[in-house]
Amino acid sequence: MESKVKVKLCGQTSLAGADLSLKMGADYIGVALEVESSPRSLSLEAARPIFEEHRAHAFLLTCHMPLEKLEEAVMELDPYAVQLTGNESPEDLAALKDAIGGLVYKSIHLAPEGGGQRTLEEILAQMEAYAASGADGFVLDTASEGKFGGTGAKSDWALAAKIIAASSQPVFIAGGINPQNITEAAAIPGVYGVDLASGVESAPGVKDEAKLTALFSALRG
Repeated sequence: MESKVKVKLCGQTSLAGADLSLKMGADYIGVALEVESSPRSLSLEAARPIFEEHRAHAFLLTCHMPLEKLEEAVMELDPYAVQLTGNESPEDLAALKDAIGGLVYKSIHLAPEGGGQRTLEEILAQMEAYAASGADGFVLDTASEGKFGGTGAKSDWALAAKIIAASSQPVFIAGGINPQNITEAAAIPGVYGVDLASGVESAPGVKDEAKLTALFSALRG
């Protein structure tokens, strides 16, 4: 049976890669805009062709970008949604939501599997604050070594399952997902979608057709 879980392939660096990702079966793609810590980050000029062709499916990922600059980027690129990936506050999210009126997702940072985690209660309280400020959904991602996601490392998926079960908003699971464990991630009860980049790449930002084939074959079972 084909999975109903959404698939979001982030770290797009070219129109060809975005074309391939969507052709193979992705529901959404993601483009990092001027994110210093990401090897997949693009400038506004480099990102423009991807959004011109695929804006109905494209998330714009940012990290601590000043509101005025981000508002200008959203007006120019017109993404499906903006994803705030850093330590932006609920107030920051509310200001962005007021400014653009579109969908805004917030990354929630979990420690790598086996690392010291915040409590479930702390994480849910944080998510509730973002939801009250207008967040339309969340991405549970693994943060480590100064990176707010994009680490290729798994978090504690048992904890993630509890977070997802308690959330009233759509939640993507990200971090360390690949063709070998995609069915496990997609089977988390209530998960809205799976979000990955390095697990289907031959190099940072270069999507690999064979890995994409394996990923979607596993999902379609």
